[in-house]
Amino acid sequence: MVLNILDLGIPSGKVLPPVQGEADSGLVGTWTPQSWRKRPAIAQDIEYQNALAHEEVLDTVASLPPLVSTVKIELARQRFAAAARGEAFILQGGDCAESFQDVRPLIVQQKVQLLHEQSRLISDAMSLPVVTVGRIAGQYAKPRSSPFETLADGSKTYSFRGENINGAHLSERTPDPSRLLQGYFHARATLDLMKSCSSLSTPPSDDAVAPVRDQSFDTDFLQEIGQGAIFTSHEALHLPYESAVTHGHYNTSATFVWIGERTRQLNGPHIEYIRGIRNPIGIKVGPSMHPEELVDLLNTVLGTQSGKKGQAGRVTLITRVGVDRVEKVLPPLIHAVQKAGHLPVWMCDPCHGNTKSTPSGIKTRCVETMAREVIQTFHVHQAHGSFMGGLHLEQTGEFVTECVDAWDNYSEQDLTTNYRSLCDPRLSYIQALTVVQLFLRHVRQLKSKAK
Repeated sequence: MVLNILDLGIPSGKVLPPVQGEADSGLVGTWTPQSWRKRPAIAQDIEYQNALAHEEVLDTVASLPPLVSTVKIELARQRFAAAARGEAFILQGGDCAESFQDVRPLIVQQKVQLLHEQSRLISDAMSLPVVTVGRIAGQYAKPRSSPFETLADGSKTYSFRGENINGAHLSERTPDPSRLLQGYFHARATLDLMKSCSSLSTPPSDDAVAPVRDQSFDTDFLQEIGQGAIFTSHEALHLPYESAVTHGHYNTSATFVWIGERTRQLNGPHIEYIRGIRNPIGIKVGPSMHPEELVDLLNTVLGTQSGKKGQAGRVTLITRVGVDRVEKVLPPLIHAVQKAGHLPVWMCDPCHGNTKSTPSGIKTRCVETMAREVIQTFHVHQAHGSFMGGLHLEQTGEFVTECVDAWDNYSEQDLTTNYRSLCDPRLSYIQALTVVQLFLRHVRQLKSKAK
């Protein structure tokens, strides 16, 4: 698939028209980047001791240049729509929670190289263009089951919420609003490093963008959205920050943003926020999701009523149900969405539903198990007239020891050799490639049988 900026229908200097389905519903007209504040209490809210300092930082962030261009967001919308129709495949991968300390040339280069290598493998095996998305340049906030944790001595402290909120060390646990500003600049530095990495790694040629004839775009920008472009993404968790970087209907801190299971309340502020932005948006879907609830979420976000189609690919449903639940949980969800007339991207996240703890409490995941969930999810979609259009992996380009290759062949000592994650365990470079290769081996077998 070859895309051209001119295909987006965005003449230079013109205001973008409303998206069909969004404007027609009448809902977006009542939406503003701050309208979420009128909803009930925010899930995963952060309590700052100095509220005035927090607002001053948000004002500063709002005045800074966008991290991501609106044209790149519009390009992503088209590519996500293609994946929803089965004409492309999305690979999303990166850190569970990014660290400011990892904004270094070699570490960023390794992440970029891994994403490109995975995308190339997928494109070759599936004969589809691949949309490459990194959990990078902004994944600095993490949800927690409780805002506080109890220490061994019985005292309480703030839970670690990601480096743009507080620090992992006990002495840094008080939420600090200045970290939001640090998050912005570390994201900016990461984007610059990603751009410099483009000449060091070979991007997948199938994901190329045709040359742009509009000379109003500068060379750096054309390189950014051209061959092998990596779209950035993060969880839209901290709404005060997300709304500060939202200009018009664009969240300019990332191309693709998603909300998790802890923040997808139907009448909650996070749903109110994401329904009004033009970015491709994701919703995490776990085993507790009911079909009716999922349809209600899609209707609300897309501004449609049951039976009326929303825009293809505007929403990505990221399923994370666990390998033992796929065949039971997924079919009713697929049927309900199909009956409602929606065409989302269906993306498989085999990481979160398969996390376990060792006897001493170390969280880990198994490569073999994750690969099986991907394969099962792909099968279920095929059997029910649907298309698994994406794969979501928590991974790093480094050779960490946070996940295991098989449940029956590891030791806790091996796990702690190089366990560096700020939150959940990540696949190492080789392990992340292995999950993709095991899935693609199955895809090739199916193709061979079909022939």
